[in-house]
Amino acid sequence: MNIFVTGNPRSGKSTLIQRLLDEISDKKVSGFVTPEIKIKDVRQGFKIIDLVSKEEEILASLNIKHGPRVSRYKVNVEGIDSIMDKFLEGYKSSEYVIIDEIGMMEFYSKKFRETVRMVLSSDKKVVATLSKKFVKEYENKGQIYTLTRENFDDVFDKVWGQIRG
Repeated sequence: MNIFVTGNPRSGKSTLIQRLLDEISDKKVSGFVTPEIKIKDVRQGFKIIDLVSKEEEILASLNIKHGPRVSRYKVNVEGIDSIMDKFLEGYKSSEYVIIDEIGMMEFYSKKFRETVRMVLSSDKKVVATLSKKFVKEYENKGQIYTLTRENFDDVFDKVWGQIRG
């Protein structure tokens, strides 16, 4: 079962993922999250953190000198690849897979694209946040919910109901 949550920036996608993680903390969960890196309330980039090993890398940053550019950030493809290797170590024994997020930065990694393709064809319960740019590409791969600040509780309840059931 694949569930995707999309929405505008700051609509609450990562917050929804964190809330789901809290709800399923007693289950075997693998995946990764991509929290912001902020210094004095100014976003400097993003980390990518494996949920099982807790290992982390820089996903993208204003301070990276080389690599593909997305908006103001340079992407650390090697760091993404490293976290995909860690993710795959804990993936087989997991019941749930959380991916935050399937987006432009992550897609610069071939290993990321291959890993997502494999996970989405598995029999695991997958919840992923999805950049709006990828909605058309993923609309036939699972249920897509569009999140807004106004419908947060409703979308959470629907996603939680699906993965719980």
